[in-house]
Amino acid sequence: MKIVSFIAGKGGVGKSTVCANLAAVLAKRNKKVVVIDFDPQNSQRLHLGLNADEIAGLVREGIDVSSLFDSPFGMHFIPFGRATELDLEQFRQQLANNPEWLRDRVASLAVCEFDYVFIDTPAGASVYVEQALKAATTAIVVLLPDAASFVTLEKTKQLIAHHTVSNLQYQGSFCLVNQMPKESRLAHQMRDAIFADKATPVVPLVIHKDPSVPQSLAYERPVTEYQASSIASLDFQHLADWLLER
Repeated sequence: MKIVSFIAGKGGVGKSTVCANLAAVLAKRNKKVVVIDFDPQNSQRLHLGLNADEIAGLVREGIDVSSLFDSPFGMHFIPFGRATELDLEQFRQQLANNPEWLRDRVASLAVCEFDYVFIDTPAGASVYVEQALKAATTAIVVLLPDAASFVTLEKTKQLIAHHTVSNLQYQGSFCLVNQMPKESRLAHQMRDAIFADKATPVVPLVIHKDPSVPQSLAYERPVTEYQASSIASLDFQHLADWLLER
């Protein structure tokens, strides 16, 4: 069971979108995938077809076999759930008191024989990211080809190193450039700088900026379901190829 945590140094880089769309592609390839939304924004429900009125989620019910929802797009998932400020404070305290809470709860899903467990996290440093890195076998750091993402990269690498030092199953992290425009000199310079940094392993492809991606989210569908021939859909297929080959 491979456990992939999706990390971002700043918000707005499309991390949750990458997580959901990669899961959808793998599910189409008959891989057994579960997405755990470990981000209080609770946004994976929009990607994975959860009823808008559903309030259940791991913040109250926890993580186990009984917490699983079935997505119409082939994967299983556990939403974060709707939460009040009091709910969030109590949950954060629970996580702070038990740094291996998520790792232990993910281990309880082994009976389901998942091929992949994807963990979506909030941007930046938080108790949620700490827990996700302690549970992960791999991390994918999603960033944009811009200066703001580039300057957060070193801090994100330090954060990952700090929280995985005692994780014996951790195999390393990879940067993934998302929303790559076709024509932007600065974006291409930033991409080249990321790829040129020998100390930073990268996914050897990019996800291109594509209007079909936000359009698919508006229809609450993965882009591969909304427009299978789009450039982003093909990119996610290549991303799945890379992950499977690893």
